[in-house]
Amino acid sequence: MPRPGAASARWTTDRRWGHDLGTALLCAALLFVLALLIDGVRGSLDAARAALWLGLAALLHAALHPVRTGARPGELRTWGLLRRHTVRTDRLVSLTETGGLVPRLLLRDASGHRLSCETAVLTANPLLWHRLDTDLRTSHRLGLLRTGAEVLRELEERVDKEVLGEGFGDV
Repeated sequence: MPRPGAASARWTTDRRWGHDLGTALLCAALLFVLALLIDGVRGSLDAARAALWLGLAALLHAALHPVRTGARPGELRTWGLLRRHTVRTDRLVSLTETGGLVPRLLLRDASGHRLSCETAVLTANPLLWHRLDTDLRTSHRLGLLRTGAEVLRELEERVDKEVLGEGFGDV
């Protein structure tokens, strides 16, 4: 159940999302135009091949379409092309980070809802991080956050370095 007033609270979202969406659209459009151009020059362009290229461009866009991340008091949400995930950030019980090519933060709330968020989104968006950090501290203070205190500290340090510069903390 959302907090009173949470429905009217303003969302803080990933400020790079629009740029990332534009890049995905541009890549798909370039594939489509180049494929049409090459087929046109070769003389093999017809309606069926144009439809094939359009389908491939749509698939490329679907693969590149960025997930949108937003937070408001008590909630963190991700929106994809097909799915939306929401967790209560003031009721988190677990916080873990995955390694790999794209490090992700995995969050689970007391109701069992799960969400995966790229850590780069949080480090690049201080306002989004602040909203999440405030609620994480609430979960920790209430004794709900059983795993993730170390992950929280490490992420905090990365955000500070990103926002304040590499030399911060060395003084």
